[in-house]
Amino acid sequence: MPRISTLFVVVCACVLGAVGATQAAVHHRAAVKHGKTVKRAKIHGLGPPAQLEPANGAHFQQVPTLTWSAVSGAVEYEYQVAADPKFHSVVLGKGTGTGTSMTHNLAASLGKPVTDGTYYWRVRGLTATKEPGAWSATRSLVKAWTEAPQLLGPANAASITWPSVPLVLSWSQVPSATEYIVTIATDEHLSNIVLGSATSPQKTWGSVLALPGTLPVGQYYWAITPVDTEGHRGTQSAVRTFNWSWPTSTSAQVSDLNPDPRVFEPQFSWAPIPGAARYEVEVNSAENFPVGSQWCCSGLTIGTSLTPTQVLANNEYYWRVRAIDASGNAGVWNEGAKFTKAFDSVTPTIPNLTMSEPNGEPIGEADPKRDTPIVTWSPVPGASSYEVQVTYYVAKSGCNWAAPEFGGEKQTVETSTLAWTPLGPNFNHIGPTAWPSSDSKGQLKGEDTPYCVRVLARSDNDARGNQVVSNWTQIGGLNQPAFRFASQPAPGSPGPGGLETEASAYLPPRTGSTPAQEESCPVFSKCRSTPLFTWHRVPGASSYYIVIARDEGFTHVIDVASTVVPAYAPQLGGEAPLDDETTTYFWAVVPVNATGEVFNEPPLQDAPQGFNKSSVPPTPLAPINGAPRENQPTFSWTPAMGALNYTLQVSQDPTFGNPIDNVRTDSTAYTSSSTYPANVTLYWRVRANDTNPHNEGLNWSAVQTFTRTLPKPTPSAGNATGGEAIPVLSWSPVAGATAYDVHVEQPDGTTKDFTADSTAFTVQEWDGPGIWRWQARAEFPSGLYQQVPGGYFAPQPFAHTTAPPAGAQGIKSGSRIVISWNPEPYAKEYEVEISTTDTFSFSTTIESRHTDQSSWAPNVDLGLPANRGALYWRVAAMDNKSNVGPFASGTLVPPKPKSKCVVKKVKTGKKTVKKCVAVKHKAAKTKKHH
Repeated sequence: MPRISTLFVVVCACVLGAVGATQAAVHHRAAVKHGKTVKRAKIHGLGPPAQLEPANGAHFQQVPTLTWSAVSGAVEYEYQVAADPKFHSVVLGKGTGTGTSMTHNLAASLGKPVTDGTYYWRVRGLTATKEPGAWSATRSLVKAWTEAPQLLGPANAASITWPSVPLVLSWSQVPSATEYIVTIATDEHLSNIVLGSATSPQKTWGSVLALPGTLPVGQYYWAITPVDTEGHRGTQSAVRTFNWSWPTSTSAQVSDLNPDPRVFEPQFSWAPIPGAARYEVEVNSAENFPVGSQWCCSGLTIGTSLTPTQVLANNEYYWRVRAIDASGNAGVWNEGAKFTKAFDSVTPTIPNLTMSEPNGEPIGEADPKRDTPIVTWSPVPGASSYEVQVTYYVAKSGCNWAAPEFGGEKQTVETSTLAWTPLGPNFNHIGPTAWPSSDSKGQLKGEDTPYCVRVLARSDNDARGNQVVSNWTQIGGLNQPAFRFASQPAPGSPGPGGLETEASAYLPPRTGSTPAQEESCPVFSKCRSTPLFTWHRVPGASSYYIVIARDEGFTHVIDVASTVVPAYAPQLGGEAPLDDETTTYFWAVVPVNATGEVFNEPPLQDAPQGFNKSSVPPTPLAPINGAPRENQPTFSWTPAMGALNYTLQVSQDPTFGNPIDNVRTDSTAYTSSSTYPANVTLYWRVRANDTNPHNEGLNWSAVQTFTRTLPKPTPSAGNATGGEAIPVLSWSPVAGATAYDVHVEQPDGTTKDFTADSTAFTVQEWDGPGIWRWQARAEFPSGLYQQVPGGYFAPQPFAHTTAPPAGAQGIKSGSRIVISWNPEPYAKEYEVEISTTDTFSFSTTIESRHTDQSSWAPNVDLGLPANRGALYWRVAAMDNKSNVGPFASGTLVPPKPKSKCVVKKVKTGKKTVKKCVAVKHKAAKTKKHH
């Protein structure tokens, strides 16, 4: 028996050796490389591993996990993945999750995605001393990320009517995509991109995007391209189209702000256009609106009305208005009714034009003989000054308006005083050198010479710098004399002491209008305009100098004039017309004898007189009395006599130290291009400016207040309140808004702010689970290129949830461990762990990795005693900010040990069944040698 046992053992060993050799030979010859059988010898006693998955030449969306069979004697394995069959270009470098590494696992996976293309892989075993065995055959695989997004909305060729229908693009999610490129272009080949650019495309994490801006009207093409975590672009979706429209037609009206028929003040108005950030108004003198005939208005306005800040020339006009959105896209032109602008086109153009007595009483007779001719008239609404022409009359030919401006034959003067008087010669400079030179004209001829007088009114200069004037009105009728200039009385001899005590010699200065219309301007009282000065003749005086000063000592003299008559109507020039003063003006008359010598040391010995100049300010009409204004306010006021234009000031400061608006306009209304701060008291005032460029303006109106209220949007009822996907946030449109601000409070306590032109909004990144709070407000234009915000609506909560990776499973087969899951739509990468304990914290983790892929083959040495029991795994998605979501988990249970029994047929009763019978080990008998 011992001999037989020994022989049996030898035979078994031989058989087993032959079988092993046969299997090794089979493995050597069965290595597959490009479909050919290649013989492979053992190296360091290790044969080549048999590759399992993936099959040679298979195609995949992403590189799958590589698996192979165990090699007898191998304790570790080395794998390689390269872009060439000779493995000169191993991908992703070296180390765990790269194109080459060592592992105890019978599987390996890449930690990052690679570009599309053909890749090659192989594997070999390693001995305990790291000596490598034979390489396996080389297999190829094709990575082709061909799954494209499916476009969901809007439908192809959809009509987007902005702003009532915002553009919201949506598409299906693509596995392994961590973000998407949204392309909108004007051509089907997507070469003329209007959202983002080729080098800086528009990207978003989610599968929905609300267009944040606006587009010009037209047809557009759009498509979506997925992008993986390494920036590799996948397959572009199909291309769809949409048609962008913006309804910008509106009704347009023109009205006259001034009820007086002498003045036409156009105010253009129109119905508001949703989505308009501002409006452009054009006024043209030609029907087809050629560029060279444009008059107004080169600027833009944010209100729905506009009054030109400069007067228009007398003409027929056409006008139109169009909307401009926040991106500068223009709507259609809307034409209003044509209108005719005429200044003072009534007859007579100058009311109450007449010859007057020195006390202001009109002279009723025709062609009166006067040694002190005074012409007066009533103010013309809208007139800031007047032009007066005086020329001699020829009996047979009439008024010689072509006479030269010298020699006393003709005088042309400009004045804001409502009167005219002749000036005399200027003998020499009077007073200190600091005094201005005297106004003088060629002296009119006496001896009953007949003269004609005509007057026209002047408004402000038009937008092209030309005067806007009325027709002439002539005293006595067309081509008729107005007066006969009688010779001056003999000088006589001066009275004793001159005029220093003869205050009664001065008649009150007057405004120059008829007594029924204008109050007198008595000494030391207020004159509403620059007055007409008259006085009694002085014995011995052949002419006079009249001196007007701002102080009683006549150190600040503002006007000096020479005249042969005892009357003076100031003309334009110097500081005339006179500014409004809260202090007193002083004036005096200095008599001059026939040789040009003054009687006294002027003017303190010539009985100076005082008066106040204080015009009637405009009366504010709207807004007044603290009224709240939700729409853009239009300021309006009554016209002021003699106004060239007006200054409007708006401020938060009642002293107007830092005005928000400080504008000049020829109109009696103004719509600002500034949106004022909301819910605070605002102050405004207006004053007239006369023709004197040295004056800062006339009296201010009473200060008025108003409150600007800015409307708030309302959140849409259908807004989502929670979920994992990026939501579409929407709200109601607000009239006059140019954009909307979205404020987000994140779960980690930080905030983000966004701006969109649309009433729908989607964030491009959505980080971290928890309760988000968001709110929106409207932005309104403050000036043409600045914004002022309204108020936010109440914060809206959104519960951002994340789920464990779906489809997660862990598979253990012998020494092979693979954990896989479905790609998560908002995951930048994944955290995957394997541990020997199932505690919450995985405190005894064997391995923990971050991977971009949706599978992981951990490097676990199952030969170690600590790893032979149950193993626990878990995986969670991580977003772009490394926030870790909830884990999916499982257990890897070791296989049951092989049963230590043999199957034998055992008879039980009448039946014979197969049963596992424990193997009985007999003690080996040894031969005793004697």
